[in-house]
Amino acid sequence: MARSLWALSVMTCAALTAVDARSRHSVPTQGRTHTVFVTALEENGAPVVDLAAADFIVKEDGKDREVLRAELARVPMQVAIIVDDNGTGIFRAGLVSFVQLLHGRAEIALSSVVGQTHRLVDYTPDAERVLAAVMGLSARPGTPDGGQLLEGIFQASKDQEKLEATRPVIVALTVGGEEHSTVPAHNVLDQLAKSGSTLYVIQVAGTLLRPTVQITQPRQLLGENLNLSEVLGEGPKQTGGWREEIVASTGLVPGLGRIAAELKSQYVLEYSRPPKGKPLERLNVSIKRRGLNLRAPSKVAGR
Repeated sequence: MARSLWALSVMTCAALTAVDARSRHSVPTQGRTHTVFVTALEENGAPVVDLAAADFIVKEDGKDREVLRAELARVPMQVAIIVDDNGTGIFRAGLVSFVQLLHGRAEIALSSVVGQTHRLVDYTPDAERVLAAVMGLSARPGTPDGGQLLEGIFQASKDQEKLEATRPVIVALTVGGEEHSTVPAHNVLDQLAKSGSTLYVIQVAGTLLRPTVQITQPRQLLGENLNLSEVLGEGPKQTGGWREEIVASTGLVPGLGRIAAELKSQYVLEYSRPPKGKPLERLNVSIKRRGLNLRAPSKVAGR
């Protein structure tokens, strides 16, 4: 009798455990989490690396979100470099240093704008492969009538979305000139927000590295150039990167070095979200500590 009661007790406990397990799995998730990458800087531009979750404030569409975690990012980056140099090789030395600085921290893809944007090396953690391709960016036939840099940025962001890149970055290097891509600026900016890509731009300004060509279709060229100008200006602001215009080529190596230093000192912020509802658009990340500057995206990724 005692043995029967003991067996019945075991069976009852097992049944209750199974019911409890099913109940736990059937309860819908009450909230979600999301991550975003940001960079904190001193006024002199030096990265700040001693912040915690309590130092950050996150809002989505004006509503406060709880910051659950903030730490220096160790997730590997997926960096798409797009070189639009009119065959001059002007960015080569800076890129050698840039690739070396990110060695072990990123998978890098390299593309060159020769009319259209052509992929030279697909995403790889092998720095030697990337450097070999960079060394091929020496003096070569140019594209004096411009190219499709805008299309290159758009496609790089689409590729990163397709790859489900965990930490996507786009670095666009250009000597200016006419733009021949017809993709609208708002399409590119929306795509950058969808992929969560951070855009950095370095442009050599005030040079004759690519002479201005004779305009034969004023309306078309004006629209295309305005689209490119908007993306190169607004893209970095909206994605948490930055744009810099360099007059002298000697500034290219330090400029790329600053990008590498910022990427290596980025924070990953994890914050809470309510249950899935209407699409979110505006993201505002701020910092409580005074005297610091923050680079952060202003649009919610994955909209």
